[in-house]
Amino acid sequence: MKYAKILLAMLLALAMVFALAMPAFAEEAEDDCSATLWQRIWNQIVFYWNYIMWILGLGPNPDIIFYKPVIYLYPEQPTEIAVTLQTHDAHFIETIPEYNGGWRVLAQPDGVLTDLSDGEQYPYLFWEAKLETPWPRPTEGFVVARDDLAGFLEEKLRFLGLNDAEAGEFIEFWLPRLAVNAYTLIHFSGEEYEARFPLEITPAPDCLLRVFMVARAAKGNERIASQALVPFERKGFMAIEWGGTILG
Repeated sequence: MKYAKILLAMLLALAMVFALAMPAFAEEAEDDCSATLWQRIWNQIVFYWNYIMWILGLGPNPDIIFYKPVIYLYPEQPTEIAVTLQTHDAHFIETIPEYNGGWRVLAQPDGVLTDLSDGEQYPYLFWEAKLETPWPRPTEGFVVARDDLAGFLEEKLRFLGLNDAEAGEFIEFWLPRLAVNAYTLIHFSGEEYEARFPLEITPAPDCLLRVFMVARAAKGNERIASQALVPFERKGFMAIEWGGTILG
């Protein structure tokens, strides 16, 4: 029975990957970057293999931790704000202040938050969670050498829209964790992150930025498609979030 499940997992993983990959392959068959295409296909095979093995009870729990996503709120005037975060396939490890089905705070224009349940003040809303299902391995991003990490993060985070203080806190938290690798693959997740962790803020901000980094150890000669990033315009009532995870 066990071997039948393994064979089934292999067939399902291959079928799902090639069903998704064939349109891309048809478009890129004559492209000089075919090695990148095959790397993307291989990444998807690994993802679906792990996912199906996990569903069939033949693989370990992914144990993916979302580290220190923090949410800054900058209204144009003191405002009572309600924030809810959906975690479809994850559970909270820690929240500050305590989540209790959502956060309700009085936010100041400088970002200082007063929790309406206990009167304590915080610089941001903090949460960490454990994901219960696999996360897809990035098919685009940047391979960054250890010595280049600080400069890379400063450049990309400012381009994405974090200010000096927010980017500084991001780098202070993440740089030591990434620098254990000689090379790190870094991807900034967009639609996948938004779909799994919808964020609702009332009243709605004029602009919302969610910077979520997905990283893993890489080889110096590893090839991956470069990720196109979109700059962000800060205006009016701003809600800014950053966080990340490290894949095994």
